[in-house]
Amino acid sequence: MLLLNQHPNNVSHRRLWQRCPIYFLTYITLFLSPLSWALASDRQQPLEITADSAELNEGEGYSIYSGNVIITQGTMIVEASTVKVTFNDNGMQTLLASEGKHNGLAYMRQQSEPTGNDQSNIMEAWGKRIDYQVKAEYLTLLGSAKLIQRGNQFSGHKILFDVPKDNVKATGGEGKRVNMIFLPNSN
Repeated sequence: MLLLNQHPNNVSHRRLWQRCPIYFLTYITLFLSPLSWALASDRQQPLEITADSAELNEGEGYSIYSGNVIITQGTMIVEASTVKVTFNDNGMQTLLASEGKHNGLAYMRQQSEPTGNDQSNIMEAWGKRIDYQVKAEYLTLLGSAKLIQRGNQFSGHKILFDVPKDNVKATGGEGKRVNMIFLPNSN
């Protein structure tokens, strides 16, 4: 990835980025897909963001999309009322989706690479808030949280999903309990 601070004497290159901040954000987003457990081919697909409004603040390193936000890239879909993306010279850092049209919850869906038995895995997540830390590959679902991974279901107030470790932690919150449903092995 081309970083501006690597070319301090290249004024025309800086001016291009200053004149075209949306291209900068799109470049970051296309090559550092917010869901790295995605199909490899997803990262090669165009990114499409639709919303009622958008704000890009390159100087502060964030963009905010509001009003019926739908983000798609290959098999990845994010639907929410508001999505905030933070980024720096190293690319996208976080994706924060809040509320949405799924009973008031934000929604995320992603297909991952096939497993050893050639079955693709679909990950679906819902929450009042969905927070994805890109570099750490860490997904946090807050408020009426639900995660479906490989057909297994987790629900509670808060769900933490450490993608590289394939580790899910759930809490019920305020006297409520966690609910989990595990599918039997197909072996």
